[in-house]
Amino acid sequence: MLKVCHLELKTVILVINRLIPRTRTAPVVAEISAWLAANDMQVQTVTNDGDRWPDLPVADLEGAVLVVALGGDGTVLAASRLFASRGLPILGVQLGQLGFLSEVEPNAVTGALREWAGGRFRTESRLMLELSVFRNGARVYGGVCLNDVVLSRGATLRAVEMAFEIDGEPVARYSGDGLIVSTPTGSTAYSLSAGGPILAPNLEAILVTPLCAHSLWLRPCVISPDSTLRLYLTRPAFEPVVVLDGQESFCLEEGDEIWVRRAPFACRLVRFAPAGYFQRLKRKLQGERDA
Repeated sequence: MLKVCHLELKTVILVINRLIPRTRTAPVVAEISAWLAANDMQVQTVTNDGDRWPDLPVADLEGAVLVVALGGDGTVLAASRLFASRGLPILGVQLGQLGFLSEVEPNAVTGALREWAGGRFRTESRLMLELSVFRNGARVYGGVCLNDVVLSRGATLRAVEMAFEIDGEPVARYSGDGLIVSTPTGSTAYSLSAGGPILAPNLEAILVTPLCAHSLWLRPCVISPDSTLRLYLTRPAFEPVVVLDGQESFCLEEGDEIWVRRAPFACRLVRFAPAGYFQRLKRKLQGERDA
């Protein structure tokens, strides 16, 4: 009896930021889709509804081999939260502004896919953070992020009073606008604006940056990637929030505890050019685009 084998098609997931005008995204989507179809691959798309990004069912991820993020750094961040846990490499196509995380410009996307398909690429492993919020001993919220976890005062102008511990050891109790816990990748984001240092993205470390602390001694610090941070408010505040990558937020209540540690997986970013992080950083901070 003849046995028929059904070969599973390779799937490329397109993460498309609908906040970018369709006149800019549609031609790139069409070009990618045409190239994949010509090379016997299929496309699965994920789009946002405002700031919300829906997760894909497991069945839709069968055969997935690559994630292509069409947008700016925010789109790559969203893609990392959705797919990094599955080990999928992420290729960022720069349609946004700064593009620290994106690798290719829209006019080079077909060439990039050709290089990827031929195995002529490398991946950068980027540390991610895992967040858990506990309320009365129960975990009420959780998530992962590539850039940062921020405990913020929220919409009010009134400072919050908070404390944090590292590996069970009390570090500081202070009043201010909040606290940023970031990865080396996120050191060039909110933390940089708050006076934190720039960390090379291949470092294994966690950066803790107080936000406008009413204290002269409290400064940003770099700690072990294996440390666990416990954050909590020491006085009731008006609508404080915890935010992941500046995109996902959760409203805190009195008595909530925020725990942050290294995620059990890393984000894999597709790279083609030789490593040149600080030259790229200089260009991006000066407002230039990659050639």
